[in-house]
Amino acid sequence: MRKQDVPPFTALFPNPALLVSCGTFENPNIITIAWASTVCRDPPMVSIAMTPSRYSYNLILENKDFVINLPRASDVEKVDLCGNISGRNHSKFDVCDFTIERSTKVNSPRIKECPISIECYLDKTIHIGSHDLFIGQIVNVAIDSSILKNNAPDLDNMDILVYTQGQYYAIGDIIGSYGFSLKNRNI
Repeated sequence: MRKQDVPPFTALFPNPALLVSCGTFENPNIITIAWASTVCRDPPMVSIAMTPSRYSYNLILENKDFVINLPRASDVEKVDLCGNISGRNHSKFDVCDFTIERSTKVNSPRIKECPISIECYLDKTIHIGSHDLFIGQIVNVAIDSSILKNNAPDLDNMDILVYTQGQYYAIGDIIGSYGFSLKNRNI
């Protein structure tokens, strides 16, 4: 294999295509985010990256919470639409025909149609350049019972959506599980 150097770019991919809901039940918004990551196990924390020019940016700062909703690949058109219109001018819940749902632990609403909703308190904001990193402490995870298998999400039944380099993809087949590489080795 011969590698070729190219100019630097955001080369970690694919990323989950997420719908982050924020604001309040009375004044909600949704933003599509592909730059997100788990950052800590104890306490459980995640990060999302957002430019300060986004309408959702100040809603998160003001309300000190947000919800990461994992959409189904079958909702790709709605996910894309939420990323291409502004909540300053449109109610994305109405335009995309999403159902607003009260969260259990935070003021920001959840999206009923998303099989997983991760409720987060805003822990800190880190200025990193063109984007700011919102670090959220996970305070509740709500999972559609139809995709639960042994108390965990069953990705085979979830129809998960990912994004890379301007394209959306659905997740494919399982090719291994944690620790499978040790099965036939004497390590």
